[in-house]
Amino acid sequence: MKPAGKGILIFLQILLPIFLMSTMVIPPCIAQVDVRYKPSGSMIRNPERGFYTELTSEAEKHPLTPGELAVCRAKGQTLILRMYYLSAFRSRPLSDVELNIVKNDFKIIRAAGMKCIPRFAYSHNIGQQDAPLNIVMGHITQLKPIIRANADVIAAMQAGFIGAWGEMHSSTNGLDSLTSMRKILFEILKMLPPERMVQVRTPHYKREIFNRQAPIAKSEAFNESMNSRVGHHNDCFLANWNDYGTYADTTEETAFLSEECRYVPMGGETCNPSSFAECANTIKQMEKLRWSFLNSGYHPGVIAGWRGQSCLDEITKRLGYRFELLEGKFDDLLRPGNGFHFAIRLTNTGFAALFNPRDVELVIEHRSSKARWAVKLPDDPRFWEPGDTVSLAGEAGLPDDMPGGAYSVYLNLPDPESRLHFRPDYAVQVANEETWVPESGYNDLKFTLNVRTGYAGKMYTGLYYFQPLAVPADADTIDREGNQ
Repeated sequence: MKPAGKGILIFLQILLPIFLMSTMVIPPCIAQVDVRYKPSGSMIRNPERGFYTELTSEAEKHPLTPGELAVCRAKGQTLILRMYYLSAFRSRPLSDVELNIVKNDFKIIRAAGMKCIPRFAYSHNIGQQDAPLNIVMGHITQLKPIIRANADVIAAMQAGFIGAWGEMHSSTNGLDSLTSMRKILFEILKMLPPERMVQVRTPHYKREIFNRQAPIAKSEAFNESMNSRVGHHNDCFLANWNDYGTYADTTEETAFLSEECRYVPMGGETCNPSSFAECANTIKQMEKLRWSFLNSGYHPGVIAGWRGQSCLDEITKRLGYRFELLEGKFDDLLRPGNGFHFAIRLTNTGFAALFNPRDVELVIEHRSSKARWAVKLPDDPRFWEPGDTVSLAGEAGLPDDMPGGAYSVYLNLPDPESRLHFRPDYAVQVANEETWVPESGYNDLKFTLNVRTGYAGKMYTGLYYFQPLAVPADADTIDREGNQ
């Protein structure tokens, strides 16, 4: 063979394959990263849970002020019980002055990044007059447009209106009859949008009103039926064996509540110091009954006892939900159009689950341009129950035109309401170290996603895609119907 021919053979056998390989993209194995998260022992100020402050308005007096709510926030609180006594209106319609106080209160609550538990009543004590049924129904009709328009900042509403303190007993007008209780409760439920809940004072009242003894089943939870929207408040919690008449049969009714309150809210206040309010029993009962919120001002002796017995910190942390990231596994090198695989494990160490709707999103942010994309996951966090280990796993497609570069990835648990969705005060913070981003309300998943336009991989063809995310400049001025 001549030397020239030998050179061509070497090129064909050795050099040409090397050249061809250098000019093509080889489909690689998808690169993934494992992340473990460190739990935090911090007190976390999260929405719709925790200790609350009761702030009371008398007829046409004492509107809320930003300063009052600033004090609450400084204590780490996100909730108030807003108590409206309507004693001046026992025989007449609510005045424009009163209606404007209620309306403006909601504006101040929203501006403060908080939510409320409203209750309306006519009587400050047993023996004082409440209002006749026709007056109550008229007042509910007057309040309906205000309540419905501002339901985004209502955590839950307490039934109220009937008898002493609006606790559905001791009515001077017979409102604590089954017929009247049912009529008033059903009208309150109609006043609210179907995703909001109402609390009644005892389990016996709810069972009578709905003529049903069984607790809500998982198959019924959050289906927007009236029964699925009625929770419970106990305003004599831990007072004695039956909480001063809250229970007719304590053993049976607390077992009912333990199941029922997996899907509806439980909250209220303590009544007086007692042996039942010692720390060991308090924690046991809050776990069993799934407590979400509690009055921080009553009873002061009970609160002081918890502080002295060193369980107040645990109660503060665990009221309601407390989500803690455990570990995650993520793709960390992709090209535009690929599917992003993720698997996240978290647990709920709180006393209760969420009871209002909440979105679950993954957000990716370009570290240089700060451009963001988000995908909403199908998971419903209201089913993340205490003690559960939850798995969020799946795949979501990256946009075909996504710029290359390094990205941060976040778990976002925002309020689904349009006026609150982009506000960090209303997002849920996980109980982990160095994950919270207060400016956005996101939880940092603590890894880098690298996107390379020359990289290869299977193109995504599924149902979930990251979409460009832009925060509206007027996001907090949009009402429930999307109007300015």
